[in-house]
Amino acid sequence: MEKKVLTEIDVYVGEVNSPKGFEIDRQKIKSDILISHIKNNKVDKNNYYCANDYIVPFSQPLDWLSHYIKDFFKLNHNKPLCDHSIYGHMFFSGEQSFLRNQIDENDLNNSPYYTLIYSLDVDEDSCELIIEYDNNKIKDNTWHLPLINNNYILFPSTQKYMISKNTSDQINTFLTINYSIV
Repeated sequence: MEKKVLTEIDVYVGEVNSPKGFEIDRQKIKSDILISHIKNNKVDKNNYYCANDYIVPFSQPLDWLSHYIKDFFKLNHNKPLCDHSIYGHMFFSGEQSFLRNQIDENDLNNSPYYTLIYSLDVDEDSCELIIEYDNNKIKDNTWHLPLINNNYILFPSTQKYMISKNTSDQINTFLTINYSIV
């Protein structure tokens, strides 16, 4: 009997271990998201599902983080990535995200291939990333991954996901980077 895998859902989880002198300044990225939040500088002000998506201006720490992910992904998995879109999120106590994916069903060619969630400043054990998936006839399965500071989760942009309710008194801050494959 021969087995062929026709499809798989690849999820990559890890910590950003930057070389000395090139550490990611998470507080700079967080402050940029906070400024966008204060200015109400949202990705799409007319889209209800993007209510917590804030524009993140270009900065050296953001560039270093994106290059770190792209370089290690190409080195370890032989898939060259390029930035598609970048935005930040802030969730106050009791807030959570919507269940969504990152693709445009009407324009799959111009949709991202992978989505990365990076924890900038998250209170310990206060929330998790929930990825929804199907396993053949068993529908609506979920996989729960804890969100930990300086850690990332990279998964296909077609997967529906959400960030669970913030159970702490602190504001949890995340970065989303969507990647296309070159």
